[in-house]
Amino acid sequence: MTATLRSDFDAFLFAPIGEDTNGMPLTLLSVLARLGIDPWEEAADLAQLPLEPALQRLTSRLEAAPNSRPATAADTVNIATRLIALLHRPPPRKQAAPASAPAPAPMPLPMMKLAAQSRGVKLAIYCLITVICIFVGQWLLTDRLAPAPMDTTFVPDMTR
Repeated sequence: MTATLRSDFDAFLFAPIGEDTNGMPLTLLSVLARLGIDPWEEAADLAQLPLEPALQRLTSRLEAAPNSRPATAADTVNIATRLIALLHRPPPRKQAAPASAPAPAPMPLPMMKLAAQSRGVKLAIYCLITVICIFVGQWLLTDRLAPAPMDTTFVPDMTR
């Protein structure tokens, strides 16, 4: 078995190709495994071959599949053609950025300083709001009743 199981062969290897004699669905992976062939190595080999030799080799593999329902030669070629199309797909092309769209210009140094200053100002504002909230909360939670009046009348001690 190969060291890495490449996921780019998944569409090819897991493609349905019919049913076996027991009515179970067959994929190319199961057919190659029943033939004793490593599916990922076979997919890599077929991907390296030109289209016609790859098609011939895959057709012969499908015809040799054990426990598969008999199919006509035309059906086998059609299945092999469909599978090879999955394998020999051209790689997706990356879309180039439109030439008319200018690349974003780097931010000028004064703008960077202004952005850094605005972050500092925002932080200072958040801190000030937090301190105000703490003072308001403390004020709400404290006893706001006026202290009881003190009796300030002087009574001389007459016991002497």
